[in-house]
Formats: sequence, C-alpha cells, structure tokens
Amino acid sequence: MRFATSAPFLAWLACLAAPVCAAPLERHFDNAATARLGREMYEQDRRAAIAADLVRDNFDPDEERLVGFITTGQVPALRVRFVRAGADGYEAAIDAVFDDLLLPSLERAASPALSIDERAQITARLQVARDAATRCDGRYNTLALADPDGEGMLVYAIAASNEPDTMMVGGHVRYSISADGERIEHTEALSKSCAAAPLADLALAASTDGVQGLALRTTLADAPLETHVFLSLTHDTPLFIVGSDLRMWRVDGDSMKVVREKPGPATP
Repeated sequence: MRFATSAPFLAWLACLAAPVCAAPLERHFDNAATARLGREMYEQDRRAAIAADLVRDNFDPDEERLVGFITTGQVPALRVRFVRAGADGYEAAIDAVFDDLLLPSLERAASPALSIDERAQITARLQVARDAATRCDGRYNTLALADPDGEGMLVYAIAASNEPDTMMVGGHVRYSISADGERIEHTEALSKSCAAAPLADLALAASTDGVQGLALRTTLADAPLETHVFLSLTHDTPLFIVGSDLRMWRVDGDSMKVVREKPGPATP
C-alpha cells in the first residue's frame, strides 16, 4: 500500500510547493458530526451542480448578471437560488426547487428581495470564493452548512480537478464564518498540499480492501475529516485514510471504521 504523502519529508516538500500548508486542526468534530457534515456536503453539492447545469442550458448567466448561488431548506426538498448583482445589492434571480426528486423545477424568483439569512450566505460564499481563488489553481466550488457548534456558518471551498481520472484529495479549505456572513472567524486548510490522486489507484485499494493501491495520509487529525466522507460519496468508492496517529480507517460513504491499529511494536 503506498500513500499520497508517506513520509514527513514528503509532506514538508509538498508544503513548499503549495500555498495551503496547514497546522494540525484546531476545530475537531466527533465521528458522528463528521459523517453528517460530509453527507450534507455531498447532497448539497450534487443538487447545486444539477441546478447550475440547468440554469446554463436555459439562461445566459452573463445577461442575468449572476454572481453565485445560495441554498435553503433541507434535503431532499432543497432550493438552489441563483443571485444577481443589482443596483441596490444582491437580488434573487432564478430558483431551482428540488422536491424529493433530483430534477428540480426551474423558475424566476417571485421577488428579488433576499432574506437576512440569504444575504448573509451569499456574502459568506463570495468571500470564500475570493480567498479560494488564490489557492492551488483557483478552481473551487463552495458549500455552506450550519455550524454545528454555534450560530454561524461553515463554508467549504472544495478544490475541483480538471482531469476526469483524478480526485482532488488536497486543497480543500473550511471557513468558520459569522452568522451575518461578514467575518471569516477561522480558516483551516484540510490538507497540506494541492494533491490529486488517480481514481484507478483508489479503486484498487477499495477492491483489495486496503491491501493494494493508494491510501490517503493526513497529519492534521487522528480520524478522517468531513471532506473524506464527501469525496467517498461523490466518487462512490471507499477510501482508506491514515491519520496522524497512524491508524488506518475505511471511509465508505458516511460509514467510518478503523481497519488497522497503529503499526509497529507495542510501547512498554
């Protein structure tokens, strides 16, 4: 089994090559919260992608002056609202409304007025998008969730690959943002590099139950992160994650379990 970054020197070398070097995470979620956040990220991301494709097929984003989108409601009934820049600030433009099915109804917003929470979310997402544009190659999507530990938001910048046969395992960033969307209170890179992993190597690890192929190494936490859950769900493949304490985990969607304890002789 080989690793994405298998030695301290390689991890250090990756930091020199990429603008996302990170200290061990200050914010930690328990396994249940990690699984739930990863599932919410996945469900929001796939609906936003479907909605964005439909909007591009039926509207001219430049003509509509679209600057981004927000999400409201809970899966499976989620609304993806596309927002434009108006003379007096951000305005609701186009709604994609999911109602149990993964094909939404598409309609112009009944009113341009955004609620306080909607204004906060678009402000937060656009702040994150501006910051993420300076990281890795600048190809990012944003996901916004309620912060499980407070009244604010967690907004994720998810690095996107331009290669169909790879998975971006690095470059993802978590932002803790105030409830009004105005202040980025905490920024944490969820990896130490902008690494991409070949899907074939990850699939080999999945098919051999972690005996061959590629495991992903994180030195930021002992356990898998919500991005690992998100990536497993998105690519529909189990991932093998080696944490900072060298235990190996199997992440299969939102199911996580230890499959190998710390290697080496027991310490007296």
